[in-house]
Amino acid sequence: MDLSTTLPAERRAATATERQFWFAERIAPGSPAWRVLSTVRIEGALDREVLAGAAARVVARHPALRSVFAPADGELWCATVPPVAPPLLELPPGTSFDAAARELADSGLLDPATGRHVVLALAEDTGDVPGATLYVLTHHLVYDGLSHEVFTADLAQAHAHVVAGEPEPAPLADRVPQPPDAARRAELSAHWRTVLDGVPDLPGDSDGPTQRELARSEPHAHVVRFPGQAGVAVREAARRLACPPFAVLLTAYAQALYDLCGAEDFCIGTPVSTRTPDLADAIGCLLTTLPVRIRMPAEADACERTWTTFTDGLFHMDLPQDDLIRAVRTRPGRRMPLYQALFAYESWPRPVHDAGTVRMRTEPVTPLGIQAEVLLQVNELPGHRLDGMLQAPAGGYWAGRLAQLSDAVGRRLALLTTTTEEIAR
Repeated sequence: MDLSTTLPAERRAATATERQFWFAERIAPGSPAWRVLSTVRIEGALDREVLAGAAARVVARHPALRSVFAPADGELWCATVPPVAPPLLELPPGTSFDAAARELADSGLLDPATGRHVVLALAEDTGDVPGATLYVLTHHLVYDGLSHEVFTADLAQAHAHVVAGEPEPAPLADRVPQPPDAARRAELSAHWRTVLDGVPDLPGDSDGPTQRELARSEPHAHVVRFPGQAGVAVREAARRLACPPFAVLLTAYAQALYDLCGAEDFCIGTPVSTRTPDLADAIGCLLTTLPVRIRMPAEADACERTWTTFTDGLFHMDLPQDDLIRAVRTRPGRRMPLYQALFAYESWPRPVHDAGTVRMRTEPVTPLGIQAEVLLQVNELPGHRLDGMLQAPAGGYWAGRLAQLSDAVGRRLALLTTTTEEIAR
């Protein structure tokens, strides 16, 4: 459907995040950096037809999963189209995440231009206990990490309704966060110009890479192994420092970057949800990336200062990302503006959903492609266990340093979670 020539009467302006990923798709078409591959664990004997019918109901329910985007009159517009049932591929039993990613990438079934935003693939378990892994491929344009929780909860409910022969619920209204008015936008632009004035880039490849080069790079990953009690220790340190665990982990990452490259003034970008209470059950890319300025990360009060800086940013996070970059970026350069390092933290609950004849739950989302020069993702698992992953473009400045960076994160986190009394002993 070509919206640039025939715009439906019912349409809305795209959000800042939608614009970001729409343009990203055009600078690096088909890049895995703009794809999201998430997983749903299914316990019990599964009927594929019932699963397919339930997935079709979820797509029909959520406007984001049947939306199309196109520019017209100097604006990027979004409109919804009739739903199309997502394809459900069959994978060999026990197919791994990496193998599923390759299979789905080669399928060519994801087509955001026509509103086909979901492709499913099912791999049965290999043991005697019935179960399966459902892989859900989507485009970041319409999907974020919390969307996967919504998708799974709705899929479980729809599955139970299909099993019971109950009717399909009415579609949701298309709801998105509202942008600030002109006065608020000017106020926010002035704030961020002050906060980020003169912030230097993170030391690295001074002549690149550009975001297009990053998106086309092969990812190099390194698993970060946290001790079994690290999550509990982080929570205890957070209570002692009057901040959330997120701030302790972000500070450890900032300090580790400092240890390896000596940077004492730089930004780390971190994804933050823009969901308001009325959007809690919506699917979409409802987030922004907040630049957190890190100064003197090795000082004793680094964690408290990092949390203060982050909370100040939360009060000013409603400035659209493209406006923020225009307001703050005052010098030319090929590298990503504002921040070259990302920190992602997934800590939300992952409940088990009753789906009638089976049960479903999500697993943490692993990034498929490169969106920064270096990324640390930390997931909080049941029992406050932590797992993590570092990622950088293969052959780049950070690719050969990820093992050292992982060790530095561990050392810094151990220091941050050790009390004065323990140090004295």
